[in-house]
Amino acid sequence: MPDQLTPAEHIRLWNDFRDGSPEAFASLYERFSADLYRYGYNLIRNKSLVEDCLHELFLHLHENRSRLGATDNIQFYLYRALRRRLLDTVGRLNKLDSDAYLFDNAEFLMQPYEQSLVEEQLIEQQKLLVIAQLNKLPRRQKEILYLVYMKGLSYQQAAEVMDITMKSVYNTVNVALSTLRAYVRTSFEQGGLCGACQGLF
Repeated sequence: MPDQLTPAEHIRLWNDFRDGSPEAFASLYERFSADLYRYGYNLIRNKSLVEDCLHELFLHLHENRSRLGATDNIQFYLYRALRRRLLDTVGRLNKLDSDAYLFDNAEFLMQPYEQSLVEEQLIEQQKLLVIAQLNKLPRRQKEILYLVYMKGLSYQQAAEVMDITMKSVYNTVNVALSTLRAYVRTSFEQGGLCGACQGLF
């Protein structure tokens, strides 16, 4: 289910959950669990680990609901919590190099309800080219573009989710978009589509 709640609705749902409403907890899981899994799987390509961490996260939330802080963006709150839990778990298990494995081969899928860099501007063939080029970017660049452009987080929220500085986010986005423009223009030229991309990048 797409997250189409207003900030006021986020606050109301979160507060109802913190007050012990079973319906609010069920709504949280229904609205956000699939999207959280997709994000987690892009971070750590281990289905069982992501599933376990996601279940542990919701269990932790339920058991500690009365002590949780306020938020007007539940998606941002849960992204940050899941990312930390995944990296902590990976570090404890010593199964993966948590820094090296982030967003390796991440899939930028065009979900019907998600904002993207090119949605409504390119025909289907062009979209596929752009997705292919997005997946060629370095892991950190992909994750930041995913959070900001596909999930709608602010630069500040993306910085907090990834535990990096705002300067790093700005610099990474600028480098990523510059690289993406060059990738896309080259691909469009090779595919004979460059005329359609004028002004887009």
